[in-house]
Amino acid sequence: MIEPTLLEKVLRKYGLFEKYREQEPALLWDRVVGERVSRLARPIWVQEGVLFVAVPSHVVQHEFSLMREEFRKRLNNALGAERVKEIRFRVESFPKPRSALSLDAIELGPEEERTIEQVVQDLSDPGLRSVVTQLMRKAKKMEKARQQLGWKPCPRCGLLCEEHFCPLCAQSFEEGSV
Repeated sequence: MIEPTLLEKVLRKYGLFEKYREQEPALLWDRVVGERVSRLARPIWVQEGVLFVAVPSHVVQHEFSLMREEFRKRLNNALGAERVKEIRFRVESFPKPRSALSLDAIELGPEEERTIEQVVQDLSDPGLRSVVTQLMRKAKKMEKARQQLGWKPCPRCGLLCEEHFCPLCAQSFEEGSV
């Protein structure tokens, strides 16, 4: 098992620790709320302590809004601190049919592999190096899969978005706009 301090050290080295800490409630959502809720509510993003969660209908939005305080308390308990100030449920076309595109079928090019190797070369712990390498490969394959499925980059921040809404910028955009 990787020591949390090693992971924190790597995230800090690459300037990602604060962003990770901010998004951590979204990463814990499925585990904290359970399988039944997570099938109907997908975390989108966390911004300034507000967790945005996508739901498929206004009925589900209303039901989960009645439970938001319980969800917030459970998340904060799992985080060990009062980091989630509010949960906002947002109706989105959901669940979306998923493509049968397999990440195993996606190949990374030599330049992508070199970039990953450069990032992990300074990690002295072999276990940590292996985990970070696997995570980076999966992230790159997911990015390529999303591009193949027609996801478009946000003109403002570059994040690949499934629709014309960027959860990072919290703004709608039109294809080709800046």
